[in-house]
Amino acid sequence: MNKMSIKYRNASALLFALICLQMSVFGQDGKQGNLGDEQINVVKAYQPTLSDAFKISNIPTGDTAVTFIPPMTYEIEKVNYPTTYTISPIKAVRIKDENLKELYRGFIKAGYGTKNTPYAELFYNSLRSKDFDGGIHLHHISSTGKVKDYGFPGMSESGAKLYGSKFLKDHTLKGMVSYDRNVYHYYGYLDPPDQFSKSETKHSFDDINLGISFGNNETNLKRLRYNTSLEFTSFNDNEGHAEHNFVLSGNFAKQLENKGELSGLVELDFINYEFPENESDPRHVFRANPRYKFEFEPVMVTVGANLAVESNDETDFHIYPFARVDYEVVAGTMDFFAEISGDLNRGTFRDLSRTNPFMGGPVAVLNTDKKFDLSGGFNIKLDRQLLFHLSGGIRSLDDDAFFVNLPEEAPTTLVKYNVGYLKNSQAYIHTEISYEQYEKAGLSVAATYQSNSPKDIDKPLFRPNFRLGLKGYYSIGEKIRVTSEWAFSGQQYAINYDNDGFRSVSGYVDGSLGIDYLYSKVLSVFLNFNNFTASDYSRWYNYPSYRFMVMGGLSYSF
Repeated sequence: MNKMSIKYRNASALLFALICLQMSVFGQDGKQGNLGDEQINVVKAYQPTLSDAFKISNIPTGDTAVTFIPPMTYEIEKVNYPTTYTISPIKAVRIKDENLKELYRGFIKAGYGTKNTPYAELFYNSLRSKDFDGGIHLHHISSTGKVKDYGFPGMSESGAKLYGSKFLKDHTLKGMVSYDRNVYHYYGYLDPPDQFSKSETKHSFDDINLGISFGNNETNLKRLRYNTSLEFTSFNDNEGHAEHNFVLSGNFAKQLENKGELSGLVELDFINYEFPENESDPRHVFRANPRYKFEFEPVMVTVGANLAVESNDETDFHIYPFARVDYEVVAGTMDFFAEISGDLNRGTFRDLSRTNPFMGGPVAVLNTDKKFDLSGGFNIKLDRQLLFHLSGGIRSLDDDAFFVNLPEEAPTTLVKYNVGYLKNSQAYIHTEISYEQYEKAGLSVAATYQSNSPKDIDKPLFRPNFRLGLKGYYSIGEKIRVTSEWAFSGQQYAINYDNDGFRSVSGYVDGSLGIDYLYSKVLSVFLNFNNFTASDYSRWYNYPSYRFMVMGGLSYSF
């Protein structure tokens, strides 16, 4: 049955092949079966079709492959490799010695300037020593120039100081003795300038100071560190004021087991002040300032108190709390501080005279009671050479000392000063930025705004609200160094006795320029320009300053 079926299929295939061959023959012969040319158009509705899409499946399937891991064994044979080690001597490392700068025992600087101004200064010191250090310092500057339409403004400042230190095994002993004599003249009067002799307007001061101190050289913070000192000062003028001050003080510090530090100061301050006409005013102060400091990194806290016992005609006790917080916001870059305290500030005729040498008549001296003092600020080290500081605070003061211009002596315009003590509320803000490029260049700018509100008076006498200071230096090569310093002070006020009011003392700008030329290692030349802008101003009412001045000179080391 299967055999017959195969034959039939072969016959059908043969017949189909013959028919196709015959059609091919007629297609090639144009004479036979020529159908001619005919165009056929088929019109039919379009039926779009979409082919089926065959997507690749993303469903993971398990690996059905079967892996046979043959068992494998490892064996490491021990082989001893012979080694040799030769020891060679190592040369000792030597730190290069630093070149110590050559020291000179003496240094002298001298010059001469306009307004008949001689200047001289001498230092003479011992050389390097592990046992002793000491020296002497002498200085003098004077001027006998004139201020147009005013009295004789001559002045001189001279002094000598001898000092020394003895370095013992564990302690250091220091001593010092100095003498200063300063002479000024009351020149605050108008024409005719020769109505007073020089002796009548002369105001001289003699200042003797002795000091000695003894302390240990302990560097271990866990051991007691201490220092004691004894100081005596005798200060007087040619108008009958005399002041004798004796101060014995000691301070100590020691780190406790809990890493906190205990420190303190104890001081006995005896002073006897004599008015003209043999009036005496003894004023003594005992003070103790204990402190305890502890640290919670990066915060350091210091707490304590300022204790003072004031003995005058009566005995007054003063206790002021003390607290300070230091917070290092960024190590080595930014730190913040805040402090609250109070204190009793010792007032002396010596300090008042150094600030204003034109005082006259019996001058009263009181201590200033700083009842409350709140301050705070921060420091930013922008890089190794640029520093920024900002601080501010408020204070409440009793017996704050203000200089007061006295009524002009008739029939002249001579002005002298005295001191008035007032309650005062004070607020201030201070900012400073400094840049220093080693010894090549440096610049610093400081500005202070201070508001004073004294009780019983409308104006803070001779206290400007604003001060601005600018100073810098620049080295040209290794031979020339240029320095400059500028100061701006705001408006001040003095009493106007003509109308029971106040008179204004204008603010001022004062600048100086200095040029030093290093001729050799031991010899240099300097040239200084003072009041570079030739400003016409008065630091004190009716006491105008010198205008433009020039001084030149030499300095020599030996």
